[in-house]
Amino acid sequence: MHIALGILSGILGFLPLFLSLRLSRRSTSTQALTLGLYGLAGVCVSLLVLIAATVACGILAKEAIVPFVIAEGVVFLACTIAYVLYKNAPAKRKRGE
Repeated sequence: MHIALGILSGILGFLPLFLSLRLSRRSTSTQALTLGLYGLAGVCVSLLVLIAATVACGILAKEAIVPFVIAEGVVFLACTIAYVLYKNAPAKRKRGE
């Protein structure tokens, strides 16, 4: 049960980062500061979501915090890595042809 909630919170923690990365890709601004602020805001909000879920788990179920945090972290990292690889794989194929 706690591992499933950790997986869910990892996915929910990735959503702000996902949205900020999509906004930065669609932005017409050429200034690096604007694109960087989108990414920084997404990372900050994502970490706040993950920390809030961890604190809630610590308050409600102290005995399950370790599997919860491990599941949360693994899913968050897996989502982030999968998204970055998915978005960058077509560019690698086009350059190689």
